[in-house]
Amino acid sequence: AASDDEEEAAPTGGELVPAEPTPMAKWNEEWQQTLLQRKDDENATKAAQVEKAREEIAAFQAEREKRREARMAKNRSDEQDKLEAIEADLENDNSYQRVVKMIELNQDSSDSAVDTGRMKDVLVLLKNEPARAEALSA
Repeated sequence: AASDDEEEAAPTGGELVPAEPTPMAKWNEEWQQTLLQRKDDENATKAAQVEKAREEIAAFQAEREKRREARMAKNRSDEQDKLEAIEADLENDNSYQRVVKMIELNQDSSDSAVDTGRMKDVLVLLKNEPARAEALSA
């Protein structure tokens, strides 16, 4: 039994535990700490960038909505003006005045354009002289 106690008390050949860590173990520990610090710094930077991006997206969306509302208000105003102009034209007795508003009276400068000058002149004349327009339409 005494020899069994000695075998249990004596360490086996492969189980030597050094009192101080080896230089390689120290370096590995320091490197792990450095990597952990870098990862923490990277995560903090990433979180800051994500928050900044969220703020910029919110600002962009607000500006976009503001421009959209302004554009919608302008379109409503333009549409109202156009409807008022149409109603005013319907009340006008001279139908040629309405026709002249619907066409473009500027001459095309291209060589392939058809000469519509005479037609435009006739329409302008009928617009300006309602009595002659009445006589022609009767």
